[in-house]
Amino acid sequence: MEATNRPYAKFQPNEEYLEALISMGISENHAQEALFCTGNESVEAAVSYVFTNLLHEDNDDENLMPPGAENNVDESPKRYKMTFVVNTALKMGLGKTAAQVAHACLGLYREMRITGDREDALNEWDYFGEKKIVLKGENTEHLEALFNKAKEMNVPCYLVSDAGHTQIPPGSVTVLSVFGDEEEVNAITGTLSLL
Repeated sequence: MEATNRPYAKFQPNEEYLEALISMGISENHAQEALFCTGNESVEAAVSYVFTNLLHEDNDDENLMPPGAENNVDESPKRYKMTFVVNTALKMGLGKTAAQVAHACLGLYREMRITGDREDALNEWDYFGEKKIVLKGENTEHLEALFNKAKEMNVPCYLVSDAGHTQIPPGSVTVLSVFGDEEEVNAITGTLSLL
């Protein structure tokens, strides 16, 4: 019996899911690992696993390019993300912070869906795992400055003002959400630390 260090070597992936993943340009090894680690749940779960875990693991973008795009770097898909900048000066509790980040995510997502702003980008973000990053903001002025910078750059953004029912005064600016491709979002929030 041949020895292997892959825990999914004897695993039987859903053939339909495996075929779909490979047709997206994901290597067979990455596709099998993703299906193994997500319990054969769905193509979407496996794709999310690949983009969340395997891209960072080996930076092997060659395995994730669409078929036929190997020689055309300009055709590779953009990666999108949503970042959330939390007003740390408010010293919100963990639950309060989580609720405010959720408000920021849903607020920006709804606003973009209603206006149709960057619908293709939003659909691609949805499909590839909805990458989200939570960052530390200094205070209200800091969040407002980042909000204004995003507006000037025409990057979708949303600023949450709390109703003041718990922990903090009404009208407090709690979280800023920003959405776009990695490059433009990093131009706004790329220097901030993770929360």
